[in-house]
Amino acid sequence: MTCSRHMDGNKKQKIALGFHACVDYELEWNLSSMEHLMEECEIHAGELDSVGLNGVGQAGDTERIESMKGLMIEILSCMRQGTGCEIIPEDCGLCREFAKNFSYKITIGGTAARAAIAIGKIGYESTLGMCCFNQYMEDLLPAGITCYSGTGPDHDEVYPHIILQYPSGVHIQVNDIDFTTSCHNRILISRDPDSMNMVIAEDFGNQAGDADVFLLSCFSEVLDASILIKRLDTVFNLLAGIRDRAFVVLEDGCYVNGEFRRMVHRKLAPVLDVISMNEDELQDFVGKRIQILDPDQVLDGVSCVYRSLKVPLLIIHTHAWALAYGTGSHDLKEALEGGIMLASARYVYGDEFGTDEYRNIRTWNVNERGREFSKQVMEEDPMVCCIPCRDLEFAKRPTTVGLGDFFAGGLLPALANRK
Repeated sequence: MTCSRHMDGNKKQKIALGFHACVDYELEWNLSSMEHLMEECEIHAGELDSVGLNGVGQAGDTERIESMKGLMIEILSCMRQGTGCEIIPEDCGLCREFAKNFSYKITIGGTAARAAIAIGKIGYESTLGMCCFNQYMEDLLPAGITCYSGTGPDHDEVYPHIILQYPSGVHIQVNDIDFTTSCHNRILISRDPDSMNMVIAEDFGNQAGDADVFLLSCFSEVLDASILIKRLDTVFNLLAGIRDRAFVVLEDGCYVNGEFRRMVHRKLAPVLDVISMNEDELQDFVGKRIQILDPDQVLDGVSCVYRSLKVPLLIIHTHAWALAYGTGSHDLKEALEGGIMLASARYVYGDEFGTDEYRNIRTWNVNERGREFSKQVMEEDPMVCCIPCRDLEFAKRPTTVGLGDFFAGGLLPALANRK
């Protein structure tokens, strides 16, 4: 299935993206609703200690979320650590049941789809391969995106992805649970058969064949090994056919099954130019917490990941800085700046910004701790190009969901000129 709406005055680069797209329910934070659910589920502190997290806020490979209490325990465990995470319950109905306790707005999510929306805001058209299509996609996708869905027009079921954004400094005190959140972050909750199958449109490969840059989103919601192997074979063949022309970026994710993440890396590394990940995904990879303003800890982690992945370049993005690692990393400085600018716009304005607000971000002050960190890591390792993020402390109601998607989208215009 194909849909297309062009914009006026689009830029000339050919940008292609795939394959994750979904319908998001962006919840409005409500402490009273959280406290009510905690009391209703009779959750106690010892139950948070027993959750099978790997030390960086991600569920272990065997966690099964089958009840509202199990879901709340998982959420609270992540909030207590100040981390973001992705939770896949056993039943989609649990996602809808949780969302009913909050007010929410419906938006388009998924790394590929949201990145396409992001670059459209600054004048770039794109070709988007999607794993689903429904009435919300028809209504909410903006002009400038030509999309190819792996599902037919009769397959229009909506499986919502629940986005819980929690603020910094929230005091949680119910029963014997007592903690204060250390930072803003987001928790993603979904059970989406379309995302779990990740069907790729047969005609998308032909349309992406002349791309200058290709952004591939992760496969973290595919839980069946046989399906994952088939999708990776399809994607490998597609990327192998365009790699001489296109610069290829994989935006990574944290997987419920860690072996699936390693399988994706091993299979696709030969056809990738960059793997990009955020600070939670970096820590999940190395299996321990990293102080992101400690140059030695970060360089140890980054070099370990880089050696393991065997791709030309690695990108890490955090709230304080973004870096590229590998031979030729300094050639990615403009791309890193583009990623930081679009992510900053998302954080401060949500979806309500245009080119004027975007351009003005260049005048904002940088994060001073990020500036000092960037200077130190580049002095210590010539393989590093690192730049500080903007100082966004002034944002009163920040948007914490989709920052990595907007960052990934912001990389693409500069990378489109790399080959």
